[in-house]
Formats: sequence, C-alpha cells, structure tokens
Amino acid sequence: MKRLGAPLLAGAIFLLNVWLNAPLLWPGELPFRGSIEGGYASMARFISAHPNPWGWDPFQYCGVPTQFLYLPGLPYLTALMARVLPHAPPDYVYHLITALFAFLGPVIVFLFARNFTGSLAWPLAAALAYSLWSPAYGLFPAVEKDRGIVQLPWRIQVLAKYGEGPHDTGLALMPLALLAVWRAGKSRGYPRILAAALLLAAITLINWISALALAIACLLLLLAAWGEPDFRAWRVLAAAALAYLLACFWLTPTFIQTIAFNWPADAFGYHFAARQQLLLAGLALGVLSIALLFRWRRGPFYFCFVTLCCFVFGWLATAWYVYGVDTIPESRRYALEFELFLILAGVEALRLALLRQNQTVRLCAMGVAALALIVGAPQLWAYTTQKWDSWKPSPRETTVEYRLAQWIAQQAPQGRVFASGGLRFRLNSWFDIPQVGGGFESGLRNRMPIDLAYRIRTSKETHDTVTELKALGVEYVVVHGPNSKEYYRDFVHPERLAEELPVVYREGDDTIYRLPVPRLAQAVKPEELPGKDPQHQPWVLEPYVTAMGDAGRPLLRAQWPDTATLVLDGETLPDHLIALQVNYDPGWHATQDGREIETAEDRLGYLVLHTAASPASHIELQYRGTREQRVMATLSALAWIAAFVGQAASLRRVVKTRPVRQ
Repeated sequence: MKRLGAPLLAGAIFLLNVWLNAPLLWPGELPFRGSIEGGYASMARFISAHPNPWGWDPFQYCGVPTQFLYLPGLPYLTALMARVLPHAPPDYVYHLITALFAFLGPVIVFLFARNFTGSLAWPLAAALAYSLWSPAYGLFPAVEKDRGIVQLPWRIQVLAKYGEGPHDTGLALMPLALLAVWRAGKSRGYPRILAAALLLAAITLINWISALALAIACLLLLLAAWGEPDFRAWRVLAAAALAYLLACFWLTPTFIQTIAFNWPADAFGYHFAARQQLLLAGLALGVLSIALLFRWRRGPFYFCFVTLCCFVFGWLATAWYVYGVDTIPESRRYALEFELFLILAGVEALRLALLRQNQTVRLCAMGVAALALIVGAPQLWAYTTQKWDSWKPSPRETTVEYRLAQWIAQQAPQGRVFASGGLRFRLNSWFDIPQVGGGFESGLRNRMPIDLAYRIRTSKETHDTVTELKALGVEYVVVHGPNSKEYYRDFVHPERLAEELPVVYREGDDTIYRLPVPRLAQAVKPEELPGKDPQHQPWVLEPYVTAMGDAGRPLLRAQWPDTATLVLDGETLPDHLIALQVNYDPGWHATQDGREIETAEDRLGYLVLHTAASPASHIELQYRGTREQRVMATLSALAWIAAFVGQAASLRRVVKTRPVRQ
C-alpha cells in the first residue's frame, strides 16, 4: 500500500484539476474573446492537413514556410491526435491537449518535490498550493485587475483568457526536465543523459518562452549543484548538446536567427538600454549573493535551486509589473515561472523550518504559513465554489468572428482577406482562406505584410489605405467598429473605407468591404515594381498597383494544386517580368515550359520571375525547402539514430553485467 501512495495522490491531484477546470475540456468558444488560441489552433489545423515540415502555407502573411509557422511540438502532436480522433475538429483537439497538460502541471510539481524531499505530505502541499492558489494576484496589482469574469489561478487564466497553450505546456513539463537534468548530472550511465536530452528538446520545440525559462533554470541548477558530491556538469552539457542535435531539424541557424532578431521588435519594441543593463547586473549580483550564502551556510541543493529560480523569475516579473521595465523581452510572461518556484521554495522553507530544533523558528514558520493561508483564503474559496456556468464555452456559431468568417468562406474569395482584430487569429482555425495576417509574427523573414497592415489599421488617408490593400492582394476587408462584440477593435477611423469601397456585408458594428478581385500574378515592366521603402512611402506603390490591376495585359491563370505548388498559365510578354503577390523564399524553384528560370525578390518581399516571351507559357513553382533545412535534418536524423543505438548498447551492457541467479 505504501508503494501506491504516490500514484494515488498524483491521480487525485490530476482529478482535482480536471474538476476545477472542467470547462477547458468542453468544445466550443470560451467567453474570453481576447484569446489568441485560434492562432495556435490555425497552425495545428494546417499541420494536420499538410504535415510536410518543408512545405509552404499560402494562407497566412502572404505565404510563409511551414517551418516558420511556429515551433512544431503542439501542432504535430495535434496532427497525431487528430488521426486518433478523426471526427473531432483539429482546433478542439489542440484545445484538449493544452488543457490536459495544464492539469498535469501540478502532478509533475508533486513528483518533482517528492524526488528531493522523499516525503508525500510536503510535495502534496506544494501541488495543492500550485493547483489552488496564485500568489501573483496578491503581489502584482496589474494581475489582480486582469482577473477577468471568473477566479482562476494565473496559469489557468493565461490559458483560458489569453490562449497561452504552448507556454503552459512547456511550463508543465519544465520540472520534469529539470529533474532529468539533475539525475543526468548525478548518475553515471548514458540513459540518464538521453532522457534529459529528450525532455530539453521537447520543451524547446514547444515554446520559446518556456525554452528560455528552462535554459535559465538549467544554468541556475549548475550553479546550485556546484560542489555537490558525484555531480558532473559535463554530463548536463552533453545532454544539452544532444538535445540541440535532436531538435536541429527544425531549429536551424536561419530559424534561430530570424526569431532572435524579430522577438525584440515583437516584444513591444524591446531595447537593451541602460535600464535593462542595470537590471541584469543587479540580477547577476543577487544570484551570486544567494549562491554564496547557501554555500557558506551549507544549505541543501534543492532549497538553493528553487530559491535561485524564485529570485530570478521574480526579479523579471516584478521589474515589469511594478516598474514597467522589461529586463528581457516579454518579462511579464515569466510570472508563471515565478509562481511555480515561489510555491516550491515557500513549501521547502516551511519544511526545513519545522525540522529545526529552535522553537522560535518553528513558531515563526507556522505563523507565516497561517498568514499566507488567511490571505489566500478568499481566492481559494472563490475558485473552489464558483460554478462552471460562469465560463462555459458556447457554440462557435454564436460568435460574430465565426459568422463573419463563414460568410467570407461562402463567397469563395480569390484574393486575400484583411482581417483586423482577433479574427486574424481565428480565421484559419476554421477555414482555408488566404489572409494578410496570421498568428506568429516572430517567424517572418518578410515583415512587409505586418508593416503595411499596421499602416492600414492606423492611417487616416483613404487613398493610401486602398493602395496598400491592393498591393497586398486583398479582396475583402473586415472592420470591427467601436461597438463590435469583437475584443480588439484595432482599426482606427474605419469610416474612411466607405469613401472608396463598397460594403458587402454588415452585422451590427462589424463591416466587410470588398475591393476588385486581384490578380495573383501579372506581367510588369521592371520599372513598375514597388519603389524603395514602401512601408513608409505608400506613393512608391502606385505604378505597381496600377500595373497589377491593368486588365489590358494578358491574363495569367493561377492555381494552387497543393499548398506548396503554384501553376501559372498564359502569355508572357517580352521585356516584362512576372510579379507574384506571394512571399519570396530561397526554397522556391520555378520552371517555364520545363526549363528552370530565375526567381528574385522585389521591395515588397514578393516573388519575381524572369520569364521568356511566349504566347502560351506553363510556369510551375514548387516550394522544396532549402539546402540548410536538408543538411540540418540529415544531421538530426543521424543524431536520433546514434542516440538510440547508444541506448540499445547501454541496455545490452546492463543485461551482461546483471548477476545470474543460481
């Protein structure tokens, strides 16, 4: 029975989280309309239908390589589960997976704490506190103001209200990865290194925020473990190196470089200025002081480690929520990691204090614990007694976003949709409709679509707006007015569109405008291509827009046989290029009547083809990925083979050395 204690408690913790957060398992749309979950669900839906990692997604941002949609962990897991549940919509399968990982988070906290404390009661206390209580509400007034329509722990709140499924999933797995890293450093044998590498790679392939948090925590683990008996840092570094080799099929140098350079711009214009430098210096000084204090007092590794993590992530979150300064990009998002390690450090401090012989220390510890329980009691009561009806999902047909998307889908648009507000996140989670926006801007190598989209949403000039819409190949524009039920309503001065564009659909304060059907491909003269700096000088687009809309030029019929192949048929003119309103990428290859032709990039970041004159040309473009992708995929495949060959060899050695029973 004693052996069953831990599994039974783990199961009870999981069921408690399921019971408290049951609406997360139900199909439909949660009442939190600011969620970006639809963006992640869009990627998962696309991957489910088109799993080729070297493919092309023509539905977002004027086209983007599949690899640059997002990290692959959750989309491909959704694609796999969609095969198991063929009748469930992929967006619901994605939603279900992220909910299950959120329920598993406290279970993994329980297992993590049990490994280091060796007890059942204290890990149970940590898991229950993590399940029921959110310190961020009491520490940061901005978080308290963001509570929403129901009382939920902050980690559940960011999942339900904001759709942060990848971050929550990576957070749930992080203690398991850290435990594997600790065991790899402490124990001899290749299997421990492989286990750590697999978990490190898995979290990195799920979410960037979680990956960076994990990297920080691993560095702190190495610092806390300095001088620990039998701990070998080189084994942890070996696990990290193997993890990258296992994941490098997706984490190519170009992918990492793209994310690294885009992330600060997408993180509210982060700059590594004087304040950031001072905050990082203070952070480093605090970490070293805590580590030296524990070393001087000969404090236990586990308490030192969780205290260091609590301090670092608390520093990041506090600097943002109290002083409004990002120490690193998007520091506010590390409040989740802060809560995790604050609870672990607090419970461990209480455990160690109650083990002391000093009666005063024990009384003080019990007093602090009682005070925390009293302060958190209203939160606990509200969370455990509220009814599910207050945040139950509704059928998607009841939302204005779905009705607008459905109407557009019924029109079978030939051009793109300019979807403002939250509709741009949700559109492709329901329908395969090309749009200007999408769900993950940090993966874009061509940022012109989002730069022009920002101008379109915020400009006051009607003529410039229409010119930019035509340059983006837009056929329908969706605008949410100030009285719309849509959450974001980010289109400024929407009335300006009515001056030049007809209204084709209206529901309440939500309006759809239509432009003339654009041509995806057109013969243009070199001098008609977009001029320099079009995102700041819209007038340089005038010759290009005029040429692309010239009905007097030969029609090039465009067709997508599949998402990675574009076929053009028609007359090509002498001294003309073929301009396509599709993003350029070095992975594109083009042939004209079976002969390979040159591809180039214009100042909008679009494809340009150097074609020969012909009265009837057949042009075929295929996206095959890049040489770098193939090289890194080969390297990763070899690493996977070597990793499991090493595992098999290790198991054989274990079998050979096992004593034979007489």
